[in-house]
Order: sequence, then structure tokens, then C-alpha cells
Amino acid sequence: MTIPSTMPATTLRSLALGVAATVTLAWGSPLGAQQSGEGPAAAGPKDAGDLVSAEAIAALDPVLASAAGRADRILYRSRSLNGDGIVVSGVLLTPKGKAPAGGWPVVSWGHGSSGINDRCAPSSVPNQDGKVDLYGYGGFVAGLLKAGYAVVATDYEGLGTPGTHPYIVADSEGRGMIDAVRAAVQAEPGLSKSWFAVGHSQGGQAAIAAGELAETWGRGLDFRGTVGLAPVTNVGQAYNYGSPGPVDRGFYLLALQGLKTLHPGLRYEDYLGSQALRMLPETEAECTLKIWQDFSVDLGDRLGDHQFTPQSPEAALALQPWLDAQSVPRGHTPGPMLLLQGDQDPSIKVAVTEQAVRNAQAAGTVAEFRLYPGKDHYSVLAAGDAGGAATDVIQWLDSHRGR
Repeated sequence: MTIPSTMPATTLRSLALGVAATVTLAWGSPLGAQQSGEGPAAAGPKDAGDLVSAEAIAALDPVLASAAGRADRILYRSRSLNGDGIVVSGVLLTPKGKAPAGGWPVVSWGHGSSGINDRCAPSSVPNQDGKVDLYGYGGFVAGLLKAGYAVVATDYEGLGTPGTHPYIVADSEGRGMIDAVRAAVQAEPGLSKSWFAVGHSQGGQAAIAAGELAETWGRGLDFRGTVGLAPVTNVGQAYNYGSPGPVDRGFYLLALQGLKTLHPGLRYEDYLGSQALRMLPETEAECTLKIWQDFSVDLGDRLGDHQFTPQSPEAALALQPWLDAQSVPRGHTPGPMLLLQGDQDPSIKVAVTEQAVRNAQAAGTVAEFRLYPGKDHYSVLAAGDAGGAATDVIQWLDSHRGR
């Protein structure tokens, strides 16, 4: 498997830097952080994962089309963290050919940051050629299909469907990944109930959260393990009471908007200066490439850091536990875990991912870490013959699919 040579440099930069706000970290996440919403013991309601619709994707990127026997945009039911019924969108892809005995195992794929506007949903956003390539992840996903895995790729809650996307809210992402598997099994009789949670960057956080929910929200499915590529783990240390540098400003605004879905009383004016407040609507309207360009490049140092930080000590103290609650891992995962990243990653600190693995191990999870020399935040997804992790990921999945 190779990353398409036609992928635009701007897309690569967007993916490489799209989570910088949440991952400029110094250390790992604390164990035992309280989960948001209904809590870790809550099983999903009976309609969670019910398939609403499945429609063939007409404009599929050629790299995905070459590997997929079926490619549908799906809608399925889930629950928000406040218990409201919601509809979530995503993509279902199956390998070419006939399903093996017992069905294709499923990879539930979690994408990296794309934005919070519906037009940024990977299931429908077109690339520069007008094709759906899952926001630049087509090459990696095609490799999974060629290896014999069906892939279901959620857009996450509120991204592509009504409602606000709870950006970087772990349990919302995890529910979206689990319920996507249920919907995929309903849509395609050739699928097994065996599944893995696999994700990159923000999607790495989502995959870890999904694994932690596998025995509760995911009850009835056959969970086999978690893979996080350059994963977001310690959200609490990312802002450290709310203090992003120039690179992180736009994504700090996205994080505030995500937290507001959990904490409706959050007042933006408590966490942003007057000039930054006027920029907030742009993060609601644009995808991550534009946000990166406008907030991290064009602004530079023209706005002082005080514009993008809590405006009082009281606000900072209120913000910190909200951020801490989204740090992962938070406890035991019933299947094994593999976290991987490049040693040249400008966004995810190696020490942070190593600490996340130690935290998982301390909670009783069978977890390991792999480092890829010379690879950065996105190039770590390259194939093994290019020095990346994709081949190792597939071999790891193969070794655990029949455990």
C-alpha cells in the first residue's frame, strides 16, 4: 500500500497539523479521569446503531474504488451524551470479492480533525478532484480493504448531520465508532461482528475511547483491539488551563466549541479576548486547512496570547477539569492496544504517547508502543517499504483477528 502521489500538499499539511491544539503536550493523561455523559457502565440503547439509510457513493476516489467492492454513505442512529437520539453519517466499504467464512472482520476507522462544519464531513467532502477520499485517508483505508478488512468510517456526531460536532469529546467519538459497526453489520450480510477500533490523531483518541466502551456501549459485538496512530491522548495538558501558542489558536476555539456541547454554561467571553471572539464564527464555518491558514499562519503573533486564553483565574480553573475529562486512556480496555507514531511528529510528543501506553498497562490493558524514525504526523501512515506504520498495523490486526 502507498499513499497516493496525487494527494495535494495542502491536504497533507492539514492532516499533519489539524490537531496541533490538542497535542502540544508534556506528559501523559491521568488514570481514573471521570468519563462524561452516562458513564462507563451504560450500555447502548436498543436503537443505537440502527441503520437509517445506505446509498452508493458515486464520486469515489480511484484509490478507494480500486480496492472496494461496495462503497456506501450510511446514516445510522446513536445517542448524544445527554441522551438525545441523533443520526450520524459515515462510509461503509467492503473488500472486493466474496466474503470469507464467518464474514469480513470490521475496522471502525476514526479520522483526524477536519472541522466542525457539516461540509467538512469525510463521507462527503470532495478532494481537489471532486472525489470522496475520506479527507485524505483513502490510501491507508484502501490498504485495509486489500488486506481483507471491511471498513466503516464514522464522521462523528454532528459532523455531516444536524447538531454540533462535540470536537475532541472522547465518549461522543467512541459511541459514533461503535454504533457505526452495528449499522455496517445491518447493512452488509458479509460482515463479521468482530471489530477493531483504529484511528489517527483525533481519531486515535476516538479509537481509544471506543475500546474502553466496548464491553458496555459495544455489548454484543466482538471487540478485538485498538490501534491509535499519532493519537491525541492528554487533552488536559494540551492547553494547561487554556494557554495555546500561535500555532494552536484556531484549534483552541474548536476545543471550546466541543466542550460547550457538554457544558452549555461555558461562556466564550470567559476564555477569549474581544478580538478572538470576533473570529469564532470562522471556526464554525471552515474546515481545518482554512482554520490552520487563517489562525496559525496569517495571524502569527499579531494578536497577543491573552486573546486566546481564559480571561480570569476562575475561568482557567473551571476549564482544566473539563479538558482533563477528555484525556485517554481512562481505564481498562478489554482488548489489546497498539499506539504508534513517528519520531519527527511536530504535534504529538513521543513522551506523551509512551506515557499513555504506560497508563493503559497500569489499568490492566495489554498495550505496546512503536516508533517510526523520520516519520511525522501524517507520513507515519505510509506503508512499511516507505518506513511507515501501515504494514505493521495490518500485521498486528491479522495477529489479533482470531484471538
